[in-house]
Amino acid sequence: MSFLWTVWVYLNIELILLFLISYVMILYLFNKWLKYNYTDIILICVYFFLIMIFIAFIPIIKLEGIYFIFNNYFICSEHIILAKKFLLILILFYFVMLHNYFSIQKLPIFEYLVLILISLFSILIIMQSNHLFLTFIFIELLNLCIYCLLGINKNSNKGIESAFKYFIQSAFATIIGFFGISLIYFTTGSLFLHELGILVLNIDLNWITIVGIYFIMVSIFFKLGIFPLHSWVPEVYQGSIFISLIFIAIFPKIAYIILFFRLYYEFNIIIKIFCLIFSGISIIYGSIITLYQISFRRLLAYGSMVHIGLMVFSISLYTIDSIVAGFFYLIIYLTLMLFIFAFMLFLFEKNNNEIVVIDDISQISMKISNNLLLSNFFVFILFSLSGLPFFIGFISKWYIFINILNIYNISTLIIFLCFSILSAAYYIRIIRFFFFFQKRDIKSKIYSKIIYDSSLYHLIIILFCLNIFLIFFHNIIYLIILKKIIIWFI
Repeated sequence: MSFLWTVWVYLNIELILLFLISYVMILYLFNKWLKYNYTDIILICVYFFLIMIFIAFIPIIKLEGIYFIFNNYFICSEHIILAKKFLLILILFYFVMLHNYFSIQKLPIFEYLVLILISLFSILIIMQSNHLFLTFIFIELLNLCIYCLLGINKNSNKGIESAFKYFIQSAFATIIGFFGISLIYFTTGSLFLHELGILVLNIDLNWITIVGIYFIMVSIFFKLGIFPLHSWVPEVYQGSIFISLIFIAIFPKIAYIILFFRLYYEFNIIIKIFCLIFSGISIIYGSIITLYQISFRRLLAYGSMVHIGLMVFSISLYTIDSIVAGFFYLIIYLTLMLFIFAFMLFLFEKNNNEIVVIDDISQISMKISNNLLLSNFFVFILFSLSGLPFFIGFISKWYIFINILNIYNISTLIIFLCFSILSAAYYIRIIRFFFFFQKRDIKSKIYSKIIYDSSLYHLIIILFCLNIFLIFFHNIIYLIILKKIIIWFI
C-alpha cells in the first residue's frame, strides 16, 4: 500500500478538514471581491462536513482490530472511527446554533471558523495519537485555539478575564504534563503508549517513570475538570461568549475521555486507585457545591464535574461492561448538553442594540414558559439530566451503578446513589420555577424578543426525537459500543 493511499484510508477526515481550513483562509484573503457573508461561509462548512460524514459512514476498508500506522505514531480502531462519526454529527448541530448566534451577535466570522476547524483537527489527532509528545503538542494547539475563542470578543471584559485565567492555569497544567513526559523518556527512552504498556505489564518501571505517569494524569484531569483541578471550569462557563461555551463544553471532552481511556488501558496497574479516588471526590464535591448556585451557567459547570467524574470512575473500574457504560454515558451526556445549549439560545433578549442574557435560574421559566411546547421539551431534558427513572439519563447511570455493584460492595453503591439523588435536586429546583412561581414573584426586566431562524426549532425537534429514540433503543447503542470496545481486550 502506497504512502498516499495509506494517508487517505486512515486520515481522510483530517485531510478534508485541512483542505477546508485552507479554503476558508483563502476566502478570507479574497473576500473583499467575493463578498461572502456569514451565512454563505457556514453553509460551505456544512457542505464539507456532510462530505466528511458520507466518507466516515462508507469506510474505504473494513477495520478488524487495532492498527498502528505511520511508524506507530497513530493508532486506528473501530472505537476511534465511531467517536469520529459521533463528533462529525455533533458539529453539524453546532453549526446550526452558530448560524443562529451570528444572526444576533456579530463576531469576526472567518477568524472564528478557522479557530473552530483547527480545534477540530487537533481533537481528531489527539484521538488517534499513539505518541505522548505528539499528543501533548496537539493538546496545546487545542488550548491555544480555546484561549482565542474565549477572548475573541474584545469588548467583553468577562471573556478576556476567563481567557486569561484559563491561559495561566492551562499553561501550568501543560508544563506538568510535559515534565512528566520528559521523566518517562529519560528513564525508558520511549514515548509510544503501546511500548510503555509492555513495560508496565512486565513491572519494568522505576519510581521516576511512575512519577512521570502521575504528572501526565494530573494534566489530563485538569483538562477534564476533575477535582481539585476544576477551578477554571465555572470561570470559563460564566465568562465566555455563549457560542464558544458550547464548543468548549462539548467537543474537547470527546478527545480527552478517549485519551484517558488510552492512558488507562496502558497504565491501569499504576493509576487505578488514583483515578478512582479523585473521580469519586469530584462526584461528591460537584453534587454538593452545585446546590448553592443561582447562575445557570455555573450550575452546568459544576454539574459537568459530576458527570465527567462518573465517566472517569466507570472507566477506572476497568471491566469491559464498565468501560462501555462510561462511553455510553459520554454519548448521552453530550447529546443532552447540546439540547440544553440549544434551549439557552432562547434566553437571549435585546435591549436596543445590546444583547442581554438571562442567567438567573429563577428567571428562566419567565422566558420559556410562554411557549408551552418549548417549556415541556426543556423540562423533559432537565428530568433526563437529573437521572429520574425512565429517562435516558437514568438509563445511562443505571449501567454505571450496576457495574459498581458487581465490583464493589453495596455500601459504595449506596454512597453514589445518595449523591446522585442530591445532584438531581438542583435540576428539579429549576423545574419548580415553571410550576410554583408566578411571574409577579420574579423580578425581571422585560426586553424585546429575538426571532430565530426556523433551523433552530428544527434542531430542537430533532434532538428531542433523538432522545426518545435513545430511550427505546439504548440497548442497541450499548451493544454497538461494546462491539467496538471489546477488540481492545481480545
